[in-house]
Amino acid sequence: MEYEVYLRTEAFEFLRHRHPDERNRLLRLLHELGQDPYRRGDFAEREQSGRDIEILIFRRYAISYWADHAVKSMQP
Repeated sequence: MEYEVYLRTEAFEFLRHRHPDERNRLLRLLHELGQDPYRRGDFAEREQSGRDIEILIFRRYAISYWADHAVKSMQP
């Protein structure tokens, strides 16, 4: 089951300015998150609202995300 992946404007701008190889690796990882919405990060933190935010370490980046199963989307 594939979920939509939504990025904040800041994340989009960050990706846009990366070297193409690095950008493609990160985009591939985001696509994989949409393919596997139950994927656990390397650790999780709880927001004030009580939602668990997964944090995935990828090379020198920390990607935080959560799955919104009600609307089948990933929120990095």
